[in-house]
Amino acid sequence: MAKADISAAFDMEPADAVAYLRAKGYTISDRWQEVWQGAHARAFTVAKAMRMDVLEAIRGEVDKTLSQGGTFAEFEKALQPQLEKLGWWGKQVMVDSDGGARLVQLGSPNRLKTIYRTNLQTAYMAGRYRRQLATTNTHPWWQYVAVLDSRTRESHAALNGKVFRFDDPIWQYLYPPNGWGCRCRVRALTERQLQRMGLQVEQGDGYIETFQAESGINPRTGEVEMVDHMRVRLPNGKTMTPDIGWAYNPGSAAFGTDVAIAKKLGTVRDINLRGQLVQALNNSPLRHQQFANWAADVLAKRRAGHGVQALGFLPEAVSTAITERFGVVPSRLMTMNEKSLMHADSAKHSATGVALSQEELLALPQMVNEPEAVLWDKTDPAVLMIYPASDGRAVKIVVKLAHQVKRQQQPLDAVINTYRAKYSDLRNEGLYERISGELRE
Repeated sequence: MAKADISAAFDMEPADAVAYLRAKGYTISDRWQEVWQGAHARAFTVAKAMRMDVLEAIRGEVDKTLSQGGTFAEFEKALQPQLEKLGWWGKQVMVDSDGGARLVQLGSPNRLKTIYRTNLQTAYMAGRYRRQLATTNTHPWWQYVAVLDSRTRESHAALNGKVFRFDDPIWQYLYPPNGWGCRCRVRALTERQLQRMGLQVEQGDGYIETFQAESGINPRTGEVEMVDHMRVRLPNGKTMTPDIGWAYNPGSAAFGTDVAIAKKLGTVRDINLRGQLVQALNNSPLRHQQFANWAADVLAKRRAGHGVQALGFLPEAVSTAITERFGVVPSRLMTMNEKSLMHADSAKHSATGVALSQEELLALPQMVNEPEAVLWDKTDPAVLMIYPASDGRAVKIVVKLAHQVKRQQQPLDAVINTYRAKYSDLRNEGLYERISGELRE
């Protein structure tokens, strides 16, 4: 199989899939049940890979395959010697935290094949979800497409051709892949395509059933473990149940949920209510921690990749002011990519004394949520979020609006730089227009 075949099979460029993978943190787990569903979308993990060096080796080869292309044979040839050298190969006795010992299977050709297929397919589908979510204004109807051949599960084939709106709750459970080796995908359609093909839009919320399912037996306690699970029951009586641990949307869990929320915020008519929603979302400790983990990993590697991370939502007062003054509707969701983060922590910024500390860089979500003042840069059009620094100067966070940022996979407001600035410079009315707040003297 040619190297290009992997990306071609999913009809997309690999860049967004690479970004998805690289944005993940690391989670060390003994068993796959310990990193449940959506958490897999935010953390790279392999069951029984209890050491960071093992995870680094596996993730490195997955990343290489995603970004450069490659067959499973090439993946296996590169990774197996590394795992053998690290001692993560074959059957070994593993002692758990309670002192219990058992024989477990570590690396093997079959496990490598599972790792290869699962991580690549999940990453590609997460990337596909992001791209489709960015075009919902023109392609709001999503169709489930199964590969109809002898290897396709009957329950997956039952969903083939079904159409639901992009924000139907069913996609939070059924956006592929829906199990080990699942080859299903989603096709985005315009209103005209929908009519021409004679397709009927269905309401998926009435098809969703939740229940408790067995996920396995805990080897330490011998107890049967139960988890929340779901199935789809269609009007014709057919059902489709994702594999245990697969009833979630990897793209949404990793990033896409924020995009969907940003779109929903624009439909809330009450300005005060929008403001309260934005504040509540931006105050999430989990959101702050996810950004901090991502930023710390990027800064530690000192190598900017394709990763993108959400900081939070543009404060409602700022969003409203921008729309009223400049006739531009922000995307409402602020993101930052690895290159911008590395630029903020550059040697040039350090040499000129304007670089933020790592602690400050990790706290950017809190700063953009509660800026002291917001300015508009007249000479180089951008929104400037101003936050007081500990040394008496200001933290200046430069945000380019979605329509200003080129070569984005989806139109989002982006933090492109941040550094320290003097308040006296920021008060220059010839350069800056105040949108909200007050600059301290």
